[in-house]
Amino acid sequence: MVSAIQGSLFDVQTVLDYGQSIVSAGQELAKLLIKNQPLANRAIQSQMNRYFNGTAASGAWQWKDAYEAVEVALILYLRQKGLSDNPLEEMRRLELLCPTHTRRSEEQLKLQQFSTPLPLAYLVALAGQIQTDDLVVA
Repeated sequence: MVSAIQGSLFDVQTVLDYGQSIVSAGQELAKLLIKNQPLANRAIQSQMNRYFNGTAASGAWQWKDAYEAVEVALILYLRQKGLSDNPLEEMRRLELLCPTHTRRSEEQLKLQQFSTPLPLAYLVALAGQIQTDDLVVA
């Protein structure tokens, strides 16, 4: 498999392979969240190395990719478990099980690209009264 880092973003197979690698790593990480286990960097690296067929050091993936896999894991967890009676508390608990997004590229810093924390994203969605038939552009 060719990673999106090495392939062309205009090559459909590269994009599909990249997406599948992120989802596959996220599925494995979701299993840890379901067991209420923290997503340690070592576990994240292991799954990323596995599904990208190489390491970050070799250029097979970047930490921004790993953070996307963690976000997929959170979504998969919520899809399986649903929300508790206290959604904000549940989101905060999940947030504490995940690493902070501390590894950023120069481009991310330059463009001020930061991920929205899960509890804040939940509140924004709640305030926006998003319905199932709404189109949301992120």
